[in-house]
Amino acid sequence: MSDNYFHKFLELVQPEIDFNDSDIPLPPDYSDPSNWVALPEKDGQQFYVPDNSFDVNKSGNIVDVFYIHPTGFYEKSWNSDMSKKRSAYERTEIMLGNQASVFNESCNIFAPEYRQATYFSFFDKNDNGQKALDVAYMDIENAFDYFIEKYNKDSPFIIAGHSQGALHANRLINRRIDNREIQKRFICAYSIGYVIPENYFNELFPNINRASSYDEINSIISWCSVVEGFKRNREKTPFWKPSGWSAEVMNQKLVSTNPFSWTNDSNWYKDDKNKSIINKSNNYDFADTLSLHYTGAEKSIGLTRLQEFSTSINKTSGLLEARGPLIKSFEKMKYFNGDLHSFDVMLFWGSMRQNIKDRISAFL
Repeated sequence: MSDNYFHKFLELVQPEIDFNDSDIPLPPDYSDPSNWVALPEKDGQQFYVPDNSFDVNKSGNIVDVFYIHPTGFYEKSWNSDMSKKRSAYERTEIMLGNQASVFNESCNIFAPEYRQATYFSFFDKNDNGQKALDVAYMDIENAFDYFIEKYNKDSPFIIAGHSQGALHANRLINRRIDNREIQKRFICAYSIGYVIPENYFNELFPNINRASSYDEINSIISWCSVVEGFKRNREKTPFWKPSGWSAEVMNQKLVSTNPFSWTNDSNWYKDDKNKSIINKSNNYDFADTLSLHYTGAEKSIGLTRLQEFSTSINKTSGLLEARGPLIKSFEKMKYFNGDLHSFDVMLFWGSMRQNIKDRISAFL
């Protein structure tokens, strides 16, 4: 979207008061299945596939995935109250369809709902946003502890998260997995769509690798996708590291893995076997971020009409650049500015689906 439109949008979603502990919604109890948006026995959009040529294994898999959904809360409170009557919950369900579904052939899918920080938290220039993100992370850590104790049963597991979910995933790995006994069962993390500056990788993950091949385990896989030549004009973004919060400049080199080659070089690659997906619905506007109420509209996922495109990691920024017929079609979308953040997983759905199987095979 244009800079002018975006600034007007931020004004519409900015909370009107500072963060206050007394206003925080009550924490979720993860012994209650209703506070999990995805469980193996809970039917939902995590089991969507584009058509019946794709296999789905809802339960009984050797491997679990703990999936942390991205921001879908655009209201003027600093943290979501997790109401199932609000549009934020519907957006969470949609993310199950276009992101968590990539795991539905190979993993038992566990995804907590949490008191996610509102979108404006990432643009707040004070510490309100950081406090809201701390609340959200508290839920993720509690959910993960419950997952390990009650659900996981000493099985191998994968961590996955996108955007706000990736930010929390990185913190979780540092605090609960790295250099702990359960790291022996940790296959990898798909931490996508949030910056991991190269300068801080070893501080965050001292005993975990930056993924550099298609079957490397005990590794972090990360990328932030944009069209070829696009430069993010935002100056800084919140970043958590063990020493505390910082505001990181966006023009530094990021950790990145190319999801077509699964390497870290800057060559251009394409994957003819990849399948890119889109959301589908006759009665729902997926671009509407200002609606407040749950619609319950019927939804599905499907393959994009065009599939061909290629990707390369920019040598300077680490951003994953994309070009080709499919990317050209995206450029026709209203308010599109070249940032492919919303499509970080959807573009590479088929390639990721295969890579998950490859890393599981390497671990087992």
